Amino acid sequence: MFQSIITFLNLKEEEILDISVEALNGDLIVFLSLKPKPHSCPTCGTQTLTIKDYHIRTFNHGIFNDRKCIVHYKQRRYYCKICRSAFNEFCALVSPRQRKSLSSHIQIMELAKDPHLTFLKIADFLNLSHTTVINYFFENVPSFKVVLPSVLCIDEFYLGRKSTKKYATHLLDFLENKTIDIVYGRTKDDLHSYLQKIPLNQRLNVKYLSADMYEGFRFLHLTYFPNAKLCVDSFHVIKLINDNFNTILKSSLKLHVKGSDQYYLLKKKRFLLLSNRSSVDWLKFVYDHHFGYHISNHELLSRLFNIDPLFKEIYDLKEEYISFNRLTDQVLIPERLDLLISRFKANPRIEIKTVGRTLLKWRTEIINSFTWFRGRRISNGSIESRNSTIKLLIRNSAGYRNFEHLRLRSIYVINSSKKGR
Repeated sequence: MFQSIITFLNLKEEEILDISVEALNGDLIVFLSLKPKPHSCPTCGTQTLTIKDYHIRTFNHGIFNDRKCIVHYKQRRYYCKICRSAFNEFCALVSPRQRKSLSSHIQIMELAKDPHLTFLKIADFLNLSHTTVINYFFENVPSFKVVLPSVLCIDEFYLGRKSTKKYATHLLDFLENKTIDIVYGRTKDDLHSYLQKIPLNQRLNVKYLSADMYEGFRFLHLTYFPNAKLCVDSFHVIKLINDNFNTILKSSLKLHVKGSDQYYLLKKKRFLLLSNRSSVDWLKFVYDHHFGYHISNHELLSRLFNIDPLFKEIYDLKEEYISFNRLTDQVLIPERLDLLISRFKANPRIEIKTVGRTLLKWRTEIINSFTWFRGRRISNGSIESRNSTIKLLIRNSAGYRNFEHLRLRSIYVINSSKKGR
């Protein structure tokens, strides 16, 4: 056990004169003294081994095996016979006039990489004050320089209803999966204020810009990234189709009596219409309490189609777009997309016509999204997963009042994680 504690204290066995350990109220108490060695006087630089006196220095050394570790260090005061000054011996465990060891500070930065841990939880775990943890983190969080990559992903995320600006904009390096920066707000003015400060040569370096179908991002592309191709993320296109399909299903639900087979299917089983065909086990039989017998997903889908023949038409159209989204032949893509757009626009439901008009409006950007760059198709998949990390930080802390704190903590967590490496 002593060897483990010595390692935890980041000391060498030959440096230690005496060490003892005891447990008190669940805490680990370490009594420590180091071997004397020559020290240079900080005043005149003379080497001395003369000891004037001792004093016990107590400090928090973080957590050892889930137990708070308190060190009582018997520190010498050396005396210089030349200039007659006294000074404390050097100890690598703790800085002068500190009651927290360097190890506890390192643990703050390590624990802060976990998005599940708030600063308050880190403080409780290390038995430090909340203010100490926050101050130390923001004093020592690594600085970073904004450098725009060849492929830039951009997306917004929701900050919460209590925030003055409800959204922030996330910039991410597609190739490195690293957060470049997080901008407060998502309006044209917010992004204009930010991007105009970035040198033109950096902005010209961006070859591809991946985003959703937010008109503000098209403005950015035309104004600040003249050399870049704008690529609409394929996930958002499929989401647009599903959202409009879901709107139709919900409106149909209201036309049926509660408790009827149609109402039940549209209420509880419409996910079968919205799911990708390849992700559902259609032969799986489950007991259905509404019908009172085992029934397969395939049979449930057939009954949903029977409610309204239009459901099957829209479902097939959705699946055809998903199939189109997997194309790799660049020659076929424009022709297949134009055919799909015409079919969406020809549908009798206004919601599906709207999808067709939107696809036509973003036709060039959708085609651009089929670009492969260094073995990966350009998309916003990476930034979406990292947005979920930021949302986790916001949710666990019940919101951040200081956006700069959220920005720095988010960048630190994302760029320190294994995913970001």
